Amino acid sequence: MQEPDSLLNLEQYRQKKQRMAEDHIKDLYRTACEYALKETNIREKVRAKMIFSKRFLLHDEARLDKETNKLFQEWFLFDYKTIKGQTLFLQFLQSHSLQESVKLLGAIMLTAAWEPVTIGKIDTKDEEATLTCHNLIQDEKSSVKTNLNCEEKGIVENGVYFMRKVPLVTHQWILGPVFPVKSEGILSDMKNHYGQMNQKTGVLWRTYLKEEAPNFILHSLS
Repeated sequence: MQEPDSLLNLEQYRQKKQRMAEDHIKDLYRTACEYALKETNIREKVRAKMIFSKRFLLHDEARLDKETNKLFQEWFLFDYKTIKGQTLFLQFLQSHSLQESVKLLGAIMLTAAWEPVTIGKIDTKDEEATLTCHNLIQDEKSSVKTNLNCEEKGIVENGVYFMRKVPLVTHQWILGPVFPVKSEGILSDMKNHYGQMNQKTGVLWRTYLKEEAPNFILHSLS
């Protein structure tokens, strides 16, 4: 009986570490969003909106609609390069005193990119949901947790979505909003464009997503 007890204790320990990591990453994400909103100067925000509009929008819009603004805020925090050539999230990590374990989570968040996935099964418990996700490009499956209300956000089984997620202990975790993919043609266009860019420049999939995913998300929103 000693071996099953040891395995049970190990699983309980892993679950405990997962919950701790989830709490840390939720707090880190919330604090970083506040940093981007409140501590970034107006000049940087204006510059970011100009670059975002020029790269991803058909017209230089003075105002962004609700969903586009969500996308912009995420891009602004994680993917936009400031005048100093750094992302705001990196500047946030450098300007705050954090525990080593939290710094490690921050380093993982730095590499997260929007990925197109198909949702398999959705298991909802209390205020969290566990999703079975299939990455459509790399043909990988993963178990992903979120505190988003799937029903409220329109996240359904067999739906296709762009999401930004990070690996923790036992499950991956969704960062920020999730955007639906409304047409298979959008994914075909993305695969073709990535193939062309990879052949031309050697760009890797995750780097490509960091640069180009907002364009395809906006096509889905239009």
